[in-house]
Amino acid sequence: MNFKVKTTLIFSFSVLIMVMFLNSCTTEKNAFLNKKYHYVTVRYNGYFNGNEAYKLAEKKIAEQHKDDFDELLDVFKYGNETNNKDQYSNLDRAMTKGAKMIDRHSMKFKVKTQDVEFNNMIDDCYLLIGKARFLKYDFDAAKETFIYIKNTYETGLERYKANLWLIMTYIYQENYVDAETTIKSIKSSMEEGLDKESSFPKKLLDDFALLEAIYLKRSGQFDLAIPAFEKAVKILKKRKLKKRIQFILAQLYEEQGNKTKASELYKLVAQKASNYELQFNARISLATTYEGDGKEVVKVLEKMLKDIKNNEYQDQIYFALAKIYEKQGNEELAISSYKLAAKTSVSNPKQKGKSFLALGNYYFYKQDYILASDYYDSTLVVITQDFPNFDEIKDKKESLKGLVKHLKIVQEQDSLLRIVNLSEEEREVFIAKKIKDAKEKADELKAKKEAQKEKALADAAIQGTGGADWIFDNPSLLVSGFAQFQGLWGDRPLEDHWRRSDKSSISFAQFSKEEEGESEGIEGDFLPEDQKPSFYLKNLPFEKDKQEVAHEKIRNSYYQLGIIYRDNFKDLLNSTYYFHKLNERYPKNPKEAVTWYQLYRNYDKTNQLSKKEIVKQKVITNYPKSELAQLLINPNMLADQEENKEEQEQKYEQIFSLYKEGKYSQVLKEVIENRAELPKGDLAGRFNLIYAFAQGNLNGKDSLEFYLRRVVKDNNGTLAANEANQLIGRFNKEKEQVQRQKLAEENKDRAFIVSEKDPHYFVMIFGNETNKTIDLLKDVSNLNKAFYSTKSLKSKSIAWSGKEDAIVVKTFKTNSEARSYYETVTNKIIINKKELGDLNFIISKTNYSKLFKYKEVVKYIDFFRKNYSGRN
Repeated sequence: MNFKVKTTLIFSFSVLIMVMFLNSCTTEKNAFLNKKYHYVTVRYNGYFNGNEAYKLAEKKIAEQHKDDFDELLDVFKYGNETNNKDQYSNLDRAMTKGAKMIDRHSMKFKVKTQDVEFNNMIDDCYLLIGKARFLKYDFDAAKETFIYIKNTYETGLERYKANLWLIMTYIYQENYVDAETTIKSIKSSMEEGLDKESSFPKKLLDDFALLEAIYLKRSGQFDLAIPAFEKAVKILKKRKLKKRIQFILAQLYEEQGNKTKASELYKLVAQKASNYELQFNARISLATTYEGDGKEVVKVLEKMLKDIKNNEYQDQIYFALAKIYEKQGNEELAISSYKLAAKTSVSNPKQKGKSFLALGNYYFYKQDYILASDYYDSTLVVITQDFPNFDEIKDKKESLKGLVKHLKIVQEQDSLLRIVNLSEEEREVFIAKKIKDAKEKADELKAKKEAQKEKALADAAIQGTGGADWIFDNPSLLVSGFAQFQGLWGDRPLEDHWRRSDKSSISFAQFSKEEEGESEGIEGDFLPEDQKPSFYLKNLPFEKDKQEVAHEKIRNSYYQLGIIYRDNFKDLLNSTYYFHKLNERYPKNPKEAVTWYQLYRNYDKTNQLSKKEIVKQKVITNYPKSELAQLLINPNMLADQEENKEEQEQKYEQIFSLYKEGKYSQVLKEVIENRAELPKGDLAGRFNLIYAFAQGNLNGKDSLEFYLRRVVKDNNGTLAANEANQLIGRFNKEKEQVQRQKLAEENKDRAFIVSEKDPHYFVMIFGNETNKTIDLLKDVSNLNKAFYSTKSLKSKSIAWSGKEDAIVVKTFKTNSEARSYYETVTNKIIINKKELGDLNFIISKTNYSKLFKYKEVVKYIDFFRKNYSGRN
């Protein structure tokens, strides 16, 4: 074969191969080579890369997921809508890859009358998109994807997986009706052996069983969830999940009051779990579920305290020990442990709050209300509003406010009067002792700080300093210094004047004074206030008039304590004590009669008849003309007053009937004749109100308004006055309405309007002298690519005014999409650029036209804050 022929054959073969390859690239030919090419391309190219991005996002979300062991754990760590935004770029990549593979490699051909997909990887791509949408918490879109797979693909494993993911989506939407319906449908189909579902894959049976258990738990059906989880544990192939599910089972048993089963499972998890966090919390949970004397559990917890890897968990261990001691009845050790739990909790505010709350409840039960109030106050400082029973704790604290206020007044004023009544020598001895105690306390605190500092330095030296003396050049020393700071001050935010509880107003002069004070302390010239005699002498009531003020405060607080203990806390013992204390310590005080009457009521409630008679006679003998004496002499006095009131009510009804008949002149006459006999109050107000209405009907609106104002003035605090006030307010509004309507018509063209469906833009207005427009536009464009690559967003810069530019991002279909984007831009860009100012907002297309035309930015910002910001 000559060279020319050989060359021709090679060329012809190459062309044939090329033609076959190009032929196989088309999706319009149902041939083996075509199907194989597109299957392989999807599986090992686009789908593979998209799935890797999804798995990375799933892993990162699980790592970031924080379990709250005070609540029932979730089986899977799916994060939350806010935190998962960090993985939008990976999830969007997964969705983009899946969508591209579907668009470029789907092979649908008619089989009989139906379109059938011949690329077996396409349903995998749809499932990938659905799962990515689920992790983005875009549940509606995820649900649509899973339903599409379920309805479109009659065979293949992905169809069943999509059905399971659909159930999970319903569960996370709290749509338990559809979740239950879908579960029952699968079970029914398997039991009846129908063609579509009878072949439910065995490899997915454990996933299905677990999903049913999750549904029952999250829907609150704990009785049914327990056997469902037990079944799931037996058939589950994923070993890593078993211990987590057993922990959840233990929580469910504890929730149902089955401490024995809960304790057994907690012990099993504590011994067998490979995850240390599960191990640790299982041991902690044993503190509330153990059986027996608890000595074994105490030993385990005490051993955990000595383990260096539990240093950051000491607060939880002490709290668990406190629970055991409390159960054993050892109050002293329980309280000590609760205090240690609060003290060692520097980075776990929820645990600190639990410890403070336990102490508050203890002292409340012991009726030491001042300490209880202080601990409730400390609880509210460290917890957030999502803390269990937050409102109940707040209400309890509020209910104690009045009681504690008066208890402290009595303590403080008694202390001041006691010091005043000392001789000068006794007072000097007293103050000297106070100064000595304050100095010893300060020295003790200083020594403690020095010891902590030395320990931190020693720890740093052991870890190896590498010759670095300055703390910021020495990582070990930096870490130990930070630990020391947290030990002293707790988990403080990074901010100016962090030692102040109130930072709202700090003047330059105050700041300078603080700095000077600190310098004096360093030099040794500064003496703390509580180590000066003047500190204990100030505010002492040496003058007679000041002493009388102090006594008046005590008298008033005694009376209020008697009322509050009885009416708010049903504590008749303490109520009676303070009423007695008031009249015994201050005979003939202005509240003596009413205090005896309150004692009369207390003795009546406790059926102490002899004491009740004694205080009754004291009121009658010492205050015979008082209304209280008359009431005690004639218990029917109130009934007589009630009877007289009924007669007056009947008279009012007669006058009201005349008013309805339109006999306004007769109404005026009847009111004038009867209202003089009425005591001031609601009924008198009603007579005056009907008088005003009659005047209005006879003489017009101006007359009505005049008499309504007299009702308000003469009957202040009554229902009639309130009603008259409302009518006057309505008249005022009517007067203003014409003016407002005129202004509204003038401003209609400029007014901004709320629109749910109108397309929205994001706008950022900033000074172009302090910010580079091109750099900001680049930052926004990069953010759009990273987080919103699947959206067709366009960003541009425009000149807004002489010294201002604006960046506009559009278009968002709804304001909810725009709000989500606004939150992302705020967290990723705006929060780090203080010089931008606060002219950043989202705006509907309609409102944007008005804003661009009239440039009323301040007005729109106010509109934006009222209608958008509150919902972010």
